[in-house]
Amino acid sequence: MKLSTIKGERVFDVIADIIDPIANIAADKEAAALFQRQKLPDGVNAKDFVLARVKKSAPLLLRGHKKDLIAILAAVEGVPAKKYASGLTLAKLLVDVTELMTDDAFTDLFTSAQTETAETPSGSVQENIGEAKE
Repeated sequence: MKLSTIKGERVFDVIADIIDPIANIAADKEAAALFQRQKLPDGVNAKDFVLARVKKSAPLLLRGHKKDLIAILAAVEGVPAKKYASGLTLAKLLVDVTELMTDDAFTDLFTSAQTETAETPSGSVQENIGEAKE
């Protein structure tokens, strides 16, 4: 269950279905921290570093964004959210979330949404173009 494996016209539907839930998570700085790329500190084991980040951010994500996660995972799997949720088990959730979080296509999309929600508009396009010409 990875965004990177979705092909053809289905890509449009999946992106349309996950934009809102991704934006909701991206707006929550604590939950979104799980998806931010961070440099591995010197002398720290990569596995320990990832586990520490998951331990800190995953509970916030899982508790605070259940509906968003279900919407994302259901869209990627190609089923309605209610159907996905009704068949959800602990093992399935762990596998699906892990696959999604390790998918570069998802993290790139998530990082893009996070940047857009964090930025303050700098003015109108025409103003910025006018400033660039001067």
